[in-house]
Amino acid sequence: MARDTRRFRIDLVHALRQLGRGRGFAIASVAILAIAIGANTTIFSAADHILLRPLPYAEPNRIVTLWETEPKRDQWKRDVSPGNFVEWQRRTSSFQSMGLAQPTSADLTGDGPPEAIPAWAVTDGFFDALGVRPIEGRLFAPAEYLTGAAPAAMISEGLWRRRFGGDPSIVGRKLTFEGQPVTVVGVLPSTLEYPEPEDLWFPNALSEADQKDRRSSYMSAVARLKPGVSIEQARADMRRVAGNLAKEFPDTNRDLGADVVSLEEHVLGGVRPALLILLVAVGLVLLIACANVAGLLLARGARRARELAVRAALGAGRARLVQQLATESVLLAVLSGVAGIGLAFLGVLGLRHFAPSDLPRLQTVVIDGRVLFFALAMTVLTALLFGILPALRFSRPHVAMALRSAGRSVTGGRERTLMRSIIVTCEIALALVLLVGAGLLGRSFLVLLSNDLGFQTKNRATLQLFIWDRAETAEIRRQRVADLTERFLATPGVEGVAVVSALPFHPHQIASQSKLHIEGTPDMGADAERVYTTVASGGYFQVMGIALKRGRAFAKTDGHDAPLVTVINETLARRFFPGEDPVGKRVTVGVMGRPAMREIVGVVADVRPVALDSDPRPELFVPYEQSGTGSITFVVRTSIDAASFLSLLQGRIWEVDPQQTIYYAATMETLVSRTVVARRFQLVLLGIFSLIALGLATAGVYGLISYTIGQRTSEIGVRMALGARAGEIIALIVREGIALASAGVLAGVVTSLLLTRYLSGMLYGVSPFDPATFVQLAVLLILLSAAASFFPALRIVRLDPLKALREE
Repeated sequence: MARDTRRFRIDLVHALRQLGRGRGFAIASVAILAIAIGANTTIFSAADHILLRPLPYAEPNRIVTLWETEPKRDQWKRDVSPGNFVEWQRRTSSFQSMGLAQPTSADLTGDGPPEAIPAWAVTDGFFDALGVRPIEGRLFAPAEYLTGAAPAAMISEGLWRRRFGGDPSIVGRKLTFEGQPVTVVGVLPSTLEYPEPEDLWFPNALSEADQKDRRSSYMSAVARLKPGVSIEQARADMRRVAGNLAKEFPDTNRDLGADVVSLEEHVLGGVRPALLILLVAVGLVLLIACANVAGLLLARGARRARELAVRAALGAGRARLVQQLATESVLLAVLSGVAGIGLAFLGVLGLRHFAPSDLPRLQTVVIDGRVLFFALAMTVLTALLFGILPALRFSRPHVAMALRSAGRSVTGGRERTLMRSIIVTCEIALALVLLVGAGLLGRSFLVLLSNDLGFQTKNRATLQLFIWDRAETAEIRRQRVADLTERFLATPGVEGVAVVSALPFHPHQIASQSKLHIEGTPDMGADAERVYTTVASGGYFQVMGIALKRGRAFAKTDGHDAPLVTVINETLARRFFPGEDPVGKRVTVGVMGRPAMREIVGVVADVRPVALDSDPRPELFVPYEQSGTGSITFVVRTSIDAASFLSLLQGRIWEVDPQQTIYYAATMETLVSRTVVARRFQLVLLGIFSLIALGLATAGVYGLISYTIGQRTSEIGVRMALGARAGEIIALIVREGIALASAGVLAGVVTSLLLTRYLSGMLYGVSPFDPATFVQLAVLLILLSAAASFFPALRIVRLDPLKALREE
């Protein structure tokens, strides 16, 4: 044991001396491997905390989410109506507990500026189904779910720390929500992310009307399976009940089904493919980095052949030489691992800062013991991957030949060149796989960005308000909107103001649907198609830059006591009025629950409603003056950057009503940008990894050609002495580089064709086998390989032929 320890110390000291002599080699190798290990550790930390660890609930494998389905409308997972949920609760036998969460909000006043708090109103059984416990206080008591109970609420850990400084006396304290005192009974942990992370929870007692409402699908349902019940059994149970409801309530449930999805699949299913692809990408980067360093070690080993031969001649066995060379590889790997972990800490900070905010469990991503163990495993793996081949190859030196030469012409030079050629070919193939993936995502992103939104985004500020409680009648609300509009227009730099109930791309879009009946056509009753109904003030289309195609937009004369009018979009016109002019036609549609006949006075261009890849939907607009809704979003067109106006416009609102909360304020450009954050983030990461791979592969070609030229210096000197021109020598060497790259490109294309199909779900408007992407990137790699071959060739042809002959 002592002998082994002493031998290891000797090998370690020798390895340190060797790396000290070859500082350039050591620095290059450590940098290459550190980047690869750091990238792998960073992405693994994200995958580990987001995908691999159990959800922070009691027995999370028993938690499921419940959904309505409507196959005829291609809706396979939509929110739940309270009436259907009540029937599921009564008739199913698969669940231990079930609960509903209804999206809502409440204005918090006092203890600081007024603030609109997004909230969930949950039914009894919701927290039991999730198995969540508060970090302070308690959950709602059963009596607090009853109608008429004293108002109670729970707040999030985030709101507790942000607004109340983490004061534990918050439990039992009364806060003012919607002008009413409400007792805080508990603080819920930040890990509660279902249905979505919000800051406030209220108990919800479903009214008698709610329990009969099977039309309004807007609630999130969760349940806990009984012990021993599988998801498949629960799904069959739910579908049986849904089938019975379809027979009993054909007006509302004829085409409706039900589905059961595990909470894990619901929360993580959307991010799993992207993270797995990134894991594969950084794995390929690691392989390329290891191949690159292995190539460097082969070249370095060739220069050390004489040294190793002397050791062998002095009695060192092959095992002893392998141990010595392996020690050098392990030392390199350890140095790289330490540097890589340092880079991983920075990488995780970058992930948490730049990743999409809706990425689940993002704030839990840290470098902890599990991640450090992974980094250690990566370090050992890299030592094996890049160190084993050179160690085995140079542990059996040709002693006699090595001792008779300086090492340049040692037998095995061709073998070493072949090995390095294979390594570099693999690097090029793997680099092309990464480049193709990034190229497809990049092309898809450009196609997405080129989509016509149907409206303008530059210099538009938006502010969402809910004024129902601050202005209780439609007349007061109309006057409130008029007052605010006047104050906004009086602000220097404001060029136009409008109000809309459902703003495109808004994260809290109040999208309403209603049945449409065209005058003079048969009434389809329950089969009538539903269209989106949006309330908009006069000037909305002009402020948003939405083109008017036919007729007119809303006018000042379209007041609340004027004839009822509407404007429709092109999609609705094509679907319901094919081949005819809809202007002047009359339709009956419900707005705010009140059906009325309206005359179509204009047709406007389509807009993409929620994202760049969302198709326009049939939409009908009614004048705000003829509605008076309290769910409004102001759109303000400014002469300069709209972001600089947001705080000023908020001040204008508080001049009119100091207690009015502003639910959401952002520029229109921000609203559009947030919908592509996830795609941009994936593209940037994959692009960075691809560029690293490209750089390493190009460096590999350069290193191989330089090494090969070094082995052939004498040959090239003879060619030049016999009259070969510099251009011919350069062309010969560049052809060898192109041949090497072509082999790697061919292997990379075949591999990419097998793998890119897994990207199809992340692409938009681009085939995973897009020929332009494959051809362009293949040509790029070949050109870079040619360039990497050209510079070593240029250097050798500038050498004096006699000097080249003497070097051998």
